[in-house]
Amino acid sequence: MQSFIELRDALRCLYHAIDNTSVYAWLLAAKEINDLLIGEGHKKPATPNILSLFHSMRKHLVAIAEKHPEFELQLQKACKQLDTHVGNIQAQLPGIADYLACDGWLNAYTEATRKNDLLGHKLAIPQTFQALWLTNGEQARKLQLLVEPVMQAIEHLNQMFHAHVAWDYRTAQKGCDQIILGAQDDIGLLIIGMKSSDLAQGIVPDCAGFRSTVRLRFTQWKPGEIVKEFTQDQEYAVMMVPLT
Repeated sequence: MQSFIELRDALRCLYHAIDNTSVYAWLLAAKEINDLLIGEGHKKPATPNILSLFHSMRKHLVAIAEKHPEFELQLQKACKQLDTHVGNIQAQLPGIADYLACDGWLNAYTEATRKNDLLGHKLAIPQTFQALWLTNGEQARKLQLLVEPVMQAIEHLNQMFHAHVAWDYRTAQKGCDQIILGAQDDIGLLIIGMKSSDLAQGIVPDCAGFRSTVRLRFTQWKPGEIVKEFTQDQEYAVMMVPLT
């Protein structure tokens, strides 16, 4: 599940970088996409883990259909969409791998981050690549076209998490709470939801604990101040996604 979230955020960063002509953000996103989909050095690709989430969601939908036959047709359609996305991801991987392996910009950035940068090459990368982007931006946008089916698949699955898993609304007494997970619960992701107005005040959740018990406490971040414990009652929502 962690790999899925990292890939989702990297793809969003790539699109944001292209929309805002930010070559350095593009490099960071492309490097993260390469490490997740292709692998880097000793780090194995996370593609099998990500694809297994689609299969787990399909299994979850089949179980819902068995309990609620009235929704069987809609859930069968959703399962077919998941199968299509899996096929699209697998079909695009060779092209993405070829592009990332051959891309000179990404290779130069990777080499600069690997070795001791005694001559300061890494410091020149943002300025150098910004100039290159002016004449070679279309080449960089080819990666966006290659990952488009992957982006659609990831965003679709991300939306399904919210569509098929309910929110549980809770209150943290004096800023603290405990979330108990049953031993039989097959939970792969726990999402904490808050009002944007609370986040704007710097109120942020902090989680700790083990597999069966998650301890939650809220802290408050303010610019130029030390992080403080938030000791007032705090409303929040929790979503426990039954996928591993």
